[in-house]
Amino acid sequence: MSKFKILSVDDEPTNQLVIDEILEDDYEVKLVYTGEECLETVKTFAPDLILLDINMPGIDGYDTCIKLKEDSETRSIPVIFLSALTSTEEKLKGYEVGADDYIPKPFDHEDLLHKIKKLLSQRTHTPVVASVQAKDTEDRENEELLKELQSSRTVAMEAMRYTSDLGAVVKFYEESARCKTFDELIQAVFVTTNGLSLNCSIQIRDGSEVFNKSSCGDISPMEVSVLDVSKDKGRFFDFNARTIMNYEHSSILIKNMPIDDDKRYGVMKDILGALGNGTEERVRTIILERTMARNREEVIELIKETFKSINYQHVLRSREAGEIMESMIKDVHQTIESMDLLAYQEEQLEAIIESFRQRNEMHANAGFDLTEASEAALKSLNSIFEVLG
Repeated sequence: MSKFKILSVDDEPTNQLVIDEILEDDYEVKLVYTGEECLETVKTFAPDLILLDINMPGIDGYDTCIKLKEDSETRSIPVIFLSALTSTEEKLKGYEVGADDYIPKPFDHEDLLHKIKKLLSQRTHTPVVASVQAKDTEDRENEELLKELQSSRTVAMEAMRYTSDLGAVVKFYEESARCKTFDELIQAVFVTTNGLSLNCSIQIRDGSEVFNKSSCGDISPMEVSVLDVSKDKGRFFDFNARTIMNYEHSSILIKNMPIDDDKRYGVMKDILGALGNGTEERVRTIILERTMARNREEVIELIKETFKSINYQHVLRSREAGEIMESMIKDVHQTIESMDLLAYQEEQLEAIIESFRQRNEMHANAGFDLTEASEAALKSLNSIFEVLG
């Protein structure tokens, strides 16, 4: 079986030797040292993946990536940037020019191998599908542009479209109110953005876990990185045709904002603001509901343990009281025998003692209903918590 082919582009020979040593056992590796060489070699070598440095003489890595993505024959080849440039702006630019991942130098060898395998796996499973989807997406975008041009001819058509967009968000609010999990909420967001002809990725942060999803399928590592570094950039963070809406627990990335249509762009900003606010509030509610559920279970468990302790103490006290009572009756009998009473006097005293014993047993037996009362109280508490929930 032939090996996957990897083209490594870096002007530092030492870096190239390291990369070659890491990859040579599992892949067919080709080393070039400039962006110009990369663009020439890619035509003849036909790599399955490209490792691309950014700072190089001549054409830098950003421009090289742009040219690769503009060419229909090379645009589907995954590109991983390997660079010492690690600022937020540089990562955003890497995402902007179409890179699939971004690994800072110096890099971990295992991390590099893992990301290469992951991208090659996606490429082997879906290259044809991805190409068809890209073409279909391009066709749909062209159709949408034509529709926008036609609809912009009259104010009435614009008003109808705006009303439709608002209706989509209103429907989202209705649907999101029924969402009990993050997955359900994310799907509701995607249904809304798809209806607005927008490609979307979303990140949800609940304080312990981070959830990342894309409306186009698997979310790329590059998009995850962009969402991570942009979450503190303000409510709206715009870069070219992309907009990120940031909240405490969620971020939404829109990847195809209508930047060529100022009016439509402004409308989308309003619509998306409402969508983002609704998403964040539902995320907060789900987190609160989960916390309440955990607290409810803890309270019920505490009450159960308290009732168990009360029942246990009650049994002990009842047993001790019974033993004391029997001891006292025994002492009374002995005293009566020593008093040399008449027969009828002894019978009267025995009757009084027996009556007292029966009343004491009735009182003790009534206490054993405490267990059943505890279980009934727990059921009532559960019902109360369900109503509050």
